[in-house]
Amino acid sequence: MRQIFISLGSNVGVREEWLAEARRLLKIAESEGWLESKVYETEPWGETEQPKFLNQVVGFLSAKTPQELLKLCKSIEQKMGRQKREKWKEREIDLDLLYCGNEILESENLTIPHLLIAQREFVLRPLHEVAPNFIDPKTKISVKEMLENNA
Repeated sequence: MRQIFISLGSNVGVREEWLAEARRLLKIAESEGWLESKVYETEPWGETEQPKFLNQVVGFLSAKTPQELLKLCKSIEQKMGRQKREKWKEREIDLDLLYCGNEILESENLTIPHLLIAQREFVLRPLHEVAPNFIDPKTKISVKEMLENNA
C-alpha cells in the first residue's frame, strides 16, 4: 500500500457539488487511510481569464499502480461529464494524480510526481494541510519546504 495524493479542482457551475461528487466516487474506490483538505478558492493558473477555482487535495492508501490510478481519475471525470477544452481552460472537475508513494514515473501519458506541484500554491496549500512532512521523491524536499519556497 502506498500513500496517494490527488488534487481536485473545479471552476464551472456548482463547484462545491463537483468536488463533493469527485470525493464520494474516489472514496468508494479507495477508502483506506482517507485524508482530505478543506476547500480553497483560488485564482486561475495558466489561463487567467476565467472564473476562480475551488481546489482541494485528498489522500488515501492504495495498492493500485499509477496507471490504474490515472484510469480511475479519468473515469471519474468522464462519469461526471467533464467537457474537453483547451489546456488550462475551465473545467467541471479536474483530478490530478500528484504522488503515488515514492514512485517516480515518466511515461507518455503520466508523470509522477506531477511536474508542476512546486509552482502551484493552489496544490501546495491543501497538500500541506494533509501531509506537510511528505517528501517529494524526486526533489527530496518536503511539502512544507515547497510551500515556503513558493511564498
